Amino acid sequence: MRYTSFLFAGSAMMAVLSTTAYAQSGAVPTAPAPAEAQDTTTQNGSLEEIVVTAQKREQNLQDVPVAVSAISSEQIEARGVSAITDVARVSPSLTITENTNATGSSINLRGIGTFSFSIGIEPSVAIVVDDVALLQQAQAFSGLNDIERLEVLRGPQGTLFGKNAAAGVINIVTKAPTKQLSGSIGATATSDDQRRLEGMLSGPIGENVGFRINGFYDDRDGYIRNLNTGHMLNGERSYGARGRLDLDVTPTLDVVLTGNYTNTRSNGQVRTFRSVNSGASVFGAPISGSIVGIEPSDSNYTIRLDTEPLNVSKQAMFTGKATLDLGAANLISITAYQDWRFHFVEDLDTLGTPTLLNTADPTSILPNGSAATASFHAKNFTQELRLVSTGARRFDYLVALFYANGHTDRDYARGPNAAASWEASADTETFAAFAQGTYDFTDTTHLDAGVRFNREKIGATFLNTTAGAAAVANNGSCLAECRGRDSDNQVTYKASLRQDIAEQVMVYASYATGYKGQGFDISTGFTPARAANPVRPETSQAYEIGLKSRLFDNKLQLNLTGFWTDFKDFQAQGGVTLADGTIVPQLSNVGALRSRGVEAELSAKPTRLLRIDASAAYTDAKIREFANAPCYTGQTLAQGCVPATGGSTFQDLSGATLANSPKFKYNISANYDVEFPKLAFDGFITAEWAYQSKVKLDLLGSPISYQDAYGVFNGSVGIQGRDEADFRVALFVNNLFNQHYATSLGYTGSSNAQAVAQLLPRNSRRYVGIRTRVGF
Repeated sequence: MRYTSFLFAGSAMMAVLSTTAYAQSGAVPTAPAPAEAQDTTTQNGSLEEIVVTAQKREQNLQDVPVAVSAISSEQIEARGVSAITDVARVSPSLTITENTNATGSSINLRGIGTFSFSIGIEPSVAIVVDDVALLQQAQAFSGLNDIERLEVLRGPQGTLFGKNAAAGVINIVTKAPTKQLSGSIGATATSDDQRRLEGMLSGPIGENVGFRINGFYDDRDGYIRNLNTGHMLNGERSYGARGRLDLDVTPTLDVVLTGNYTNTRSNGQVRTFRSVNSGASVFGAPISGSIVGIEPSDSNYTIRLDTEPLNVSKQAMFTGKATLDLGAANLISITAYQDWRFHFVEDLDTLGTPTLLNTADPTSILPNGSAATASFHAKNFTQELRLVSTGARRFDYLVALFYANGHTDRDYARGPNAAASWEASADTETFAAFAQGTYDFTDTTHLDAGVRFNREKIGATFLNTTAGAAAVANNGSCLAECRGRDSDNQVTYKASLRQDIAEQVMVYASYATGYKGQGFDISTGFTPARAANPVRPETSQAYEIGLKSRLFDNKLQLNLTGFWTDFKDFQAQGGVTLADGTIVPQLSNVGALRSRGVEAELSAKPTRLLRIDASAAYTDAKIREFANAPCYTGQTLAQGCVPATGGSTFQDLSGATLANSPKFKYNISANYDVEFPKLAFDGFITAEWAYQSKVKLDLLGSPISYQDAYGVFNGSVGIQGRDEADFRVALFVNNLFNQHYATSLGYTGSSNAQAVAQLLPRNSRRYVGIRTRVGF
């Protein structure tokens, strides 16, 4: 009851942050000039229309029968949204699990996301950049730059966005060229030693060509101190550039060419100790020697490591989009190629003291312990061809063909303890045809329906290169290269009925089916059996009802959503503990899940100078059937861990709550403009509070994996130019009350004397800074 009360109070009083989206009155210009983009409200202080491309065509947000949050470039700047992890602060039902490197992180909507070690498993939440879906979810963690709009679509979106959108989509739209020559330069400096520079130049080249180029350089020291070396870990250095050309080739043909490159190098994320039991050890070495001078706690930002981590990400993407005006419809072609390389080095034992190669032999000392390294290389080519109707008519339509060919290589090595090394690859080739139409029965009653046929071919190769490996010792793993091939066909569909019940008030009900493709469990322990039996596809059935409204002369926007989604064969990462204590990663199909709840989003402009945005979500996401789930580390028979054949163990997780799915989550933000009539600038004040309830961070239910409820307050004050003066200066604070929280919790050490390790993200501690931007 307490959560329900807060939900309705938040939705009635505050405001959906996400509806502050890309706003412009009516028509959407090809590229708004900077001065036009600074204010998202009309002159009389009311809210403007919000235009989104959530259904692959430009539509008013309030006409789209989808639960979608839209975050404008103004909100991105004002609220300091600079990474994909920041989006969770400003969108209901979105949570992000950060891990020791991006390949272990996951993005979740309404409790549903994908955490997998395998390169052969696609995400449940698709990340789409300028109409192109990223192949590997880890590619999304390279930072955000020069973004026009972020759209978060909640619930299955496979009809339009494909097989990797089973739980939703984060649609990223970058900025287009401006109609007049313009430019800007910005800088950020923080108390935790971040220094960032970014610049942009945009405008026309003659009558028929527009350009936009932007670049950035970001250098941030770490915030976790390694007492062994004195170095600060979890820092990051990155740089990147994007170039775009818009060409009016003929009066009926437009072409957009975009190229983007980012390079990110970090020395984290590392875990620290939250607690250490007496006698805890790793690979025969007592942990006590590695916590000298450290007090394990939920606010511990120190560690001792003998191998410092390294993460390097290099990503390039090239996109060509051509639009041919056929009169009654536009024919659109989108061709893209992406290339992503990633390499990491991690301390495997999380210690800064020697370990033993053989726990029974005290002379088998390993002075530098054990480490793990891996390299990834993903390439993906996509081609989409759409025919989209134009103009106002009783029946609007979109029909399209899609093709994708992706390939990912990975090598992995760890040791000398728990030694394993292998080389693998994953292939996916997709053919799809889809269509969606809108039929207006009357001026107030509308039907939206779509269908997609998807055919996918997948492949995997795996070679076990562990030194001295033997088939028996490695569970029959692939000493000679294992190969797997399979294919699958699937039809998904969606239907929505909308009814306008008053001017600018609409209700809708929808039903959709979702699908995430099958995949190979490519990880340590891969066997011929895995090559012959890919993990089954994940399917879902989703029901949604919603209200979208504009009230009080466009001064209030309130959107409400109720959802109920049943998942079958959900793909979940776990591990099987063998009789010798070795944990072998294993991807499993959970029998059934259910996610249901209520979401509210609100934007209000009570006065010309004050804007309030808020969102709230109550989510009940549970496992309905998972009788043969792996046990968590250290789980006993009394705690439900049951021995099985072959020395493995299992537990029954039926009825358990999903990981990283807080029951209640809300955020409230306010922006107040302060006028200085006698000066050339005005002031502003922003405040934001984001809260989430207690959450379990481990699917398998380890009792130490719960993060207590917490709230974080961010704020800023500053000045910005008025009229022709284009500049902004903001002093800001992140996490004002220094609220510490973890995004990952787990055991380390032996199962009979455990220690708890945590991942504390950068935003889990207070820092202050200044952001400046000057444009022309």
